[in-house]
Amino acid sequence: MNNYPYLIAGLPELFPDFEKSSHNIDILLDHIKENIHPKEMKYLDWLLFGLKGENLSSHFYREVFKTRNRFLNEFFRFDLNMRNIQAAYIAKQSGMDAIQFLIGDNNLVNTIKTSRAADFGASEFFEESSKLLSLLSNSNILEKEQGLDLMRWNKSNQITVFNYFDIDWILGFVTRLLLTKRWDALDKKLGAELFKKLVDEVRETYKNNDKEE
Repeated sequence: MNNYPYLIAGLPELFPDFEKSSHNIDILLDHIKENIHPKEMKYLDWLLFGLKGENLSSHFYREVFKTRNRFLNEFFRFDLNMRNIQAAYIAKQSGMDAIQFLIGDNNLVNTIKTSRAADFGASEFFEESSKLLSLLSNSNILEKEQGLDLMRWNKSNQITVFNYFDIDWILGFVTRLLLTKRWDALDKKLGAELFKKLVDEVRETYKNNDKEE
């Protein structure tokens, strides 16, 4: 029997306001780790690993989809779809072939590879494609990054809307907690660095895929 009702009752409510948080995020995360059931700690480890952009690769997504955890499967499938559309958009803007940057083999990826539509044909397989493409076209880099994170924030809420006192709810909370931590660490003058990081991540994904093939 886990002690999740007690753990969850003691956690604060988080808001995506992109302002400095009043919570000690590291202490909260340590508290959660100390109270996770040992058999479910692996799910938290997967989440923490996957929320670091530099760890994302074809291998990661293949393996995380093998886990028997609903939150991990749904959240990272959403994340992968976002990143594939994002990679296709950046490639198009840069005059590159999107195929070399795409991860996985599913209907969305196959459509992106063959479609000549402005939205890469993504709307058929990713219902938030219009919102995502609108964000990607925003010339304000900071607003763009905030919007992308807000999509992930909302998805974590959506997945767990009917979960109470279980590991999925905790994983959703940790996702939002780490998004909050990311924005606590950002300075509003870092727009150019954010864009460079975004492009570098796409290129690094291509390198990782190349090594695995």
